[in-house]
Amino acid sequence: MSSRIVPSNVNPNEPVAIQRTADPVWIRIAGLLLAVGAAAWAAGIVIVGDKIEEGIQTLDTITGMLFVVGLFAFVWTVLATRGAGDGWARIIPAGLLVLLPGAFLLNALSFGYATHDDFPLPLMILDACWPFSQLGMLVLGIVLAVKGRYQGALRWLPLLAGMWFPVTMVAQIFGGSTVSVYVSAAWLLGMHTHLGVRLAVRPISR
Repeated sequence: MSSRIVPSNVNPNEPVAIQRTADPVWIRIAGLLLAVGAAAWAAGIVIVGDKIEEGIQTLDTITGMLFVVGLFAFVWTVLATRGAGDGWARIIPAGLLVLLPGAFLLNALSFGYATHDDFPLPLMILDACWPFSQLGMLVLGIVLAVKGRYQGALRWLPLLAGMWFPVTMVAQIFGGSTVSVYVSAAWLLGMHTHLGVRLAVRPISR
């Protein structure tokens, strides 16, 4: 069943009755897109490996686009089911729905360039959508965990998924590029793909 959590008249922060909202078929599709996109990018990261240090790699670029599509679908689900609540926090998923297309467009327009240093100024500006969108995913994960409108694993998996970027950076600093490749891929599979599969199997958990 697809559902949203409506705030209590007594305590708006308390998760209470669940009502039908977004089409369950679309939420399942969103889960599949997230699972497939994350798994594809994890595979792309491992296959490309250290070659990413040499410049833009086609496989990494294409699978990265699939990953962004999956993230967009998940964020849409959060907004549609009011997972971030009804107040100011709704700005976070709404903002991500702007940043993520920018990250997708950056990848799509990067074909033909050898390295990021070759980007013209407009693409350099657009490139900021990637780190800002990943920071936004972390903030969204924190909000979902604090609000508690999703129950069980769905409450915590978005937070863990949002930690992908800092975890990968820590792995890069302490283990080097090879270690960060496998840590990054493992995190994508364990968190993002896991989250997507759960959404596809059971759209919203009580």
